[in-house]
Amino acid sequence: MKTMFKAALAATVATGLFAAPAFAADTETFTANATILKPITLTNSTDLDFGTTTMNPSLVSATVTVGDATGSVAVCSSTQLSCSGGAPAAFTLTGGVSGQTVQMSFNTPPTVLTHTVDSTKTVGFALDAVEDVVLNSSGAGSFNIGGTITVVAATADGNYSADVDVVANYL
Repeated sequence: MKTMFKAALAATVATGLFAAPAFAADTETFTANATILKPITLTNSTDLDFGTTTMNPSLVSATVTVGDATGSVAVCSSTQLSCSGGAPAAFTLTGGVSGQTVQMSFNTPPTVLTHTVDSTKTVGFALDAVEDVVLNSSGAGSFNIGGTITVVAATADGNYSADVDVVANYL
């Protein structure tokens, strides 16, 4: 009996030494949130058009710029060029959520326009930065994109183009 008592006492002491003390449980609450936004549709209605540029025989290098404002036309940086026509690229956003801000960006924009017949011929090309668009009460918005090309004396006659990917993402 003494041995059994000693074993029980040893077990009780061991349990008391190694068991975690009993404390009152604590509870904390958190909130789970989710924001769900309707997909937006991005539509291009007008391509970026630098119009028609005529080079002066004394041309060394000059630029042609089309601004991003509605109604912008091609503007030559020098009298070495004559510019006519032109228009910014125009886009609409539809189907979005009223009041949401949409960030506009480019997927690796090209740095040249390439001659449509002879791909070895190019002109320098740069896009204007695009501002974010806040969608109106109908979940729609619009924006334009302008840019600049650089024409040098060795620029060949003809049409030049490049494809530009525009990306619209909610902020």
